[in-house]
Amino acid sequence: MDPAEANKSYFNSGNAAENFDEHPLHAEMAKRIGRAILHAYPFDDESTTILDYACGTGLNSRLLAPHAKSIIGVDISQAMVEKYNLRVSNQGISPDEMRAICVDLKGETDELNGMKFDVVMCCMSYHHFASESLASITQILSYFLRDGGHLFVADVQSTEDHADIFGDGLCPSGVVTQKRGFTQQQMSNLFAGAGLCSFKFDRVTRANKNGRNVDIFLARGLKSAPQINGHSG
Repeated sequence: MDPAEANKSYFNSGNAAENFDEHPLHAEMAKRIGRAILHAYPFDDESTTILDYACGTGLNSRLLAPHAKSIIGVDISQAMVEKYNLRVSNQGISPDEMRAICVDLKGETDELNGMKFDVVMCCMSYHHFASESLASITQILSYFLRDGGHLFVADVQSTEDHADIFGDGLCPSGVVTQKRGFTQQQMSNLFAGAGLCSFKFDRVTRANKNGRNVDIFLARGLKSAPQINGHSG
């Protein structure tokens, strides 16, 4: 099965969405990644707009919401999107300020009403993407950045021996595709291929995966304004 379809099926079925927030590791990881993103970007609660790609139930969105004007989450799982929006509704937050939609973005002009964002983030989801899709997904995320906007990607860093970090028993077959995580060079190449500059790569925390203590990184890049005759346009 295609990895996107495998993930959609998994997170739409059973209690995957219902129980996601209750996993103590998920909440703690989101907290630490959120702190790192807040430290790395000058958020303004009156102007900053955020796109949370593969947003899940909104753990990362909820941490950043108080520091932003608006957040839109996108995910291919309808169950995860419904859980996201239920939490927003229960907190009395307006959909204009925070909402999620179920969509598979392609980076086209008619998507998301043509919106571009100050911050695009994708937290702990790259390891679910097919190898052949990583470059195109990074390009799509870059597309939705305004000039001067920042892309943040958090995920698991490869070990020195490139070991299998996730194993076979943590998720059904096909749900996790990048079982060895990512090297700094891999992420740098993906960001450069998407036209992003000022690449940075930092360890933000550690986690136990498949019996190993592994590093969780935050990669970031800047979408600079196009150059016209040597000057920014």
